[in-house]
Amino acid sequence: MRKIISEKDENKKKRRNQIILGIFLVVTMFISVIGYSFETNVQQNTNQINQNQTQSINYNGFNFVGQNGFWLLSKDGGNFIFKYNPQQIIGTNASLNPQTTFDGKILYISSPDFSAESEIRANLGQFATGIENACLDKCNNETQVKTCDDNFIIISESKVSSITTDKNCIFIRGNSEDLTRLTDEFLFKFLGIN
Repeated sequence: MRKIISEKDENKKKRRNQIILGIFLVVTMFISVIGYSFETNVQQNTNQINQNQTQSINYNGFNFVGQNGFWLLSKDGGNFIFKYNPQQIIGTNASLNPQTTFDGKILYISSPDFSAESEIRANLGQFATGIENACLDKCNNETQVKTCDDNFIIISESKVSSITTDKNCIFIRGNSEDLTRLTDEFLFKFLGIN
């Protein structure tokens, strides 16, 4: 036999059950959010640790440290940065004039490739008194015409990869995808690494 309960008591009991259920749901949701946030934080910290981990290779006695997609080298008090390490270059068997130097001189550059030009500026800017844009033939109004009597690096697209010299000109030629790799090869030769 069922006990007769007044409507007021029944509503009170329903309300109490609803409050208990509501509190239970709020606590469950709160714990879930904290758990999810903790898991996300752990994943972010793990990703950050993995990104900050460095890779290192030793090539001909030079220690290259890979970090954030670039290779860093400290040599003779200078810091150098490359997109590729010496093991990743093409190997054109380029030979440079051993007297090639940019110390205390203005270096001129012509390049259709921003990345290759940036590597020249970042690494050879430590030697030259300045680096300016120039061209070998016809130029636009903003660029000056230079010859191979000036210190001049000309980076250009070609079907054949090569690094050659003519007087004070250095010609870095290759397909557009390899220009930065060829520029790094030139820089390794210039720095005496390769």
